[in-house]
Amino acid sequence: MQIEAALVKLEMNSGALVVVLAVLVLLLAAAGAFGYFLWYCERLFKRIYSRPKPLPQVDRAPTQIDRTTINGRGRNWFYSYRNEWINVRTGSFDGTRLSAYYRPSSDPVCRNMLIMVHAYDEDPTEVAAYAKLLMKKISCHVLITHMRAHGMSDGKSFTWGLRESVDLDCWFDFAKRRLGPYCRIYVFGRGVGATAALLAAEQKGFCPEVCGIIADSPVDTLPSYLRNYLSRDKFISTEAVLYRLRMMSKARFGFDMNVCDCAVHSGRIRVPVLIFQGGEDDETLPRGASDIYDNLRCRKRMVVVNDAKHLMCYENAQALYEREVQKFLESCLIRLVKLGRL
Repeated sequence: MQIEAALVKLEMNSGALVVVLAVLVLLLAAAGAFGYFLWYCERLFKRIYSRPKPLPQVDRAPTQIDRTTINGRGRNWFYSYRNEWINVRTGSFDGTRLSAYYRPSSDPVCRNMLIMVHAYDEDPTEVAAYAKLLMKKISCHVLITHMRAHGMSDGKSFTWGLRESVDLDCWFDFAKRRLGPYCRIYVFGRGVGATAALLAAEQKGFCPEVCGIIADSPVDTLPSYLRNYLSRDKFISTEAVLYRLRMMSKARFGFDMNVCDCAVHSGRIRVPVLIFQGGEDDETLPRGASDIYDNLRCRKRMVVVNDAKHLMCYENAQALYEREVQKFLESCLIRLVKLGRL
């Protein structure tokens, strides 16, 4: 009887031990999963907000440029006439030093300023092809800006159009100092550069000298961009990651990343807007550009290039792109005449 009782007790102890071990394994798995989640969010946070490339010590021309593309030929044109571009600097609202390439017009009485804003993780000269195009359409001074945390501009963090939209005010002031208070400013932006331009135009007190905005493949909202990016990872909760990133943004930068939304308030924009969007863009989805366009209450036009991927509208439909830019600039001039500004 004693042996049987001992065996029963041993079986009970073994069962309890199995339960304890199972609980420990589950707790370790949960801790591991949570640790992976935190590591994933930290890595993604740095990828989103941290400076994509180190601040270069010297502003050098690239050793090789692919001239088989429109952008490549534009960069080659820029560096072929590099001596005509002046490096300029200004200070932003938070003390960040911003850089730009400035090319004065050959016409000394010209009052038009074209401000170019590149996309995320792009070299500023990626917009040179667009500058060359617009210079053919209108006599103007040209300013190719380096967004904060890009190119020769200072800054360790990029905020997807939020602080960058305020940075644009510094360049508007630069234009007015150079050309006088009655200058006419046109803004061109690619990707998040377009988002920054649209966010700036939504603010009260937006620079009245701005006459039109060309937005190529704008990011409508940072959360929607991230949802699209995170949808490729089937092993992690998209909404949980977005919540964590939102809390991290508030704690480290003092702003809610949901504020990076140029679609919801685009109805505040009063200057004409031309939007280009690739029909096969899998980074900034066409429905996001449609949301921006639908909410606009100003003069507007949206051109969708069906077979174009992200930022490839000009490459895939050069004649259409140039024709639409020409028509847009003409419509801006007609509006200025009606307003008595020409």
